[in-house]
Amino acid sequence: MKKLLILLILLAPVIAFCGDKKTPKPFPRSRWREVKRMLPDSTTIVFSDTMFISFRAKDTFSYHYKNGFIYNGAYTFNEDSILDLGTVSYRVLLSKPTKLVMVNNTGIFQFGIDSSDTVKAIVIPKDEKILPVKDIDQMIGHWTVYKKTAVAGDVPDVAVQIRSAYITGPSSDGKLGYLYGGNDADSDPSWYIKSFGENQSLECAGKSSRSIKVVKCQKGEMILDDEGMRYYLKQFK
Repeated sequence: MKKLLILLILLAPVIAFCGDKKTPKPFPRSRWREVKRMLPDSTTIVFSDTMFISFRAKDTFSYHYKNGFIYNGAYTFNEDSILDLGTVSYRVLLSKPTKLVMVNNTGIFQFGIDSSDTVKAIVIPKDEKILPVKDIDQMIGHWTVYKKTAVAGDVPDVAVQIRSAYITGPSSDGKLGYLYGGNDADSDPSWYIKSFGENQSLECAGKSSRSIKVVKCQKGEMILDDEGMRYYLKQFK
């Protein structure tokens, strides 16, 4: 009995330490509307691109800006209060039933409960015939991912996931365009496109070599398949 008591005393700090590393619970089903925005120095600013976010079952989310396209996916929320939505991440400063406050390097964002009908649905015709993409010129422009889904296997790190694409077509430096990862700055893309293959693949070099399948590029939408992920891109104005 005495040996058991001594063992429990010795293990107590270890048990306490492990208890501090609990994985936070997912957010309950809820809908939020941005009500206040501040700069990192807490200066309140006027905004019109109101952000709306919904937390759904099984750690999934949906968010969009007013009159903007809808971003859907799975989120992670770790023990450091970092909420990662894939295309953007925040530190959660406050989470109460009627108030949510988040911050990142661009500002501080305060949300209240959203009870309005704010979602603008994106309708893609089911009977749309997908035409072949024969030339890189069909894809020229700035493209931004508005939705992404896991097709198979493990989901790659955010840094590897495609955030946007800038396709220029043939240029004097031999590059056809650039791909931006989830953590890339606007002035520092991780990959450039060196060729467009006959099998509708963008052959890329830079941070790593990768071959990305172009599934579709028509009617203002482009769909790419890469590393078990499918990316849906639009040209936003």
